[in-house]
Amino acid sequence: MKLGDFEYPSLKGKVSDAEWQARVDLAALCRLIPLMGWWDLSQAPASARIGDGSGHYLFNPVGFLLEEVTASSLVKITLDGDYVDDTPLKIMRGGWYPMQAVHAVRPDANFVIHSHDDYAAALSARQDPLLPISQFAGFVLADGLAYHDFDGVETHEQRMASVQASLGQANMLILRNHGVVTLGYVAYHALARMANLRKSCVIQLYAGQSADVRPISPEVMPSFREEIDRGVVVDNLWQGLLRKLDRLDPSYKE
Repeated sequence: MKLGDFEYPSLKGKVSDAEWQARVDLAALCRLIPLMGWWDLSQAPASARIGDGSGHYLFNPVGFLLEEVTASSLVKITLDGDYVDDTPLKIMRGGWYPMQAVHAVRPDANFVIHSHDDYAAALSARQDPLLPISQFAGFVLADGLAYHDFDGVETHEQRMASVQASLGQANMLILRNHGVVTLGYVAYHALARMANLRKSCVIQLYAGQSADVRPISPEVMPSFREEIDRGVVVDNLWQGLLRKLDRLDPSYKE
């Protein structure tokens, strides 16, 4: 396979079914992130745990735009960020530390997305937390949201413990003065959480000062957890999103 003058091998038919599925799903996430408008030049990453019990993970390669990532270009590494196979593809080791921090303490974090989305980063810089002023925020708060106070760029191993302590059992993490992280047991779950969190941030920023907003009644808030437990919205749009990618450029699954 080729990207410009750079060549790398196709792994289709050369890895386990579980690994190939994780590769296709993560490559799809990488393609969807810029389509959703969450991309920036820092290439905030996405990652996946390979679901075969091997203890191996997939991470996006250095030098590829997210819209150029393919299933074969994803780099297989250990939890510590060591390369599993000989490969011409490399990772940004510092970028793996925050993802490693999440994967290490959350067995349900099969997919992790990190974003510097403008609206999420803007909310992360405000004194107000995410407020229960929209249906989207209601679901985010019911699903588990935590905050991490900025203690320096998270691209260092020594920052991992504080990220882990802040995350706890939450499924979404607002990194103060930085951005956001979401996790999921399937790819769409991480994506949907990111979309819901971002939408909540947008609405709150548009709504203005906290003194002017109308919060959802505390008596209503438990209903959001009940809806989540009912499983009404899980992965019902994932296949549609894959069809969209197929129409635009099916090379993500190569």
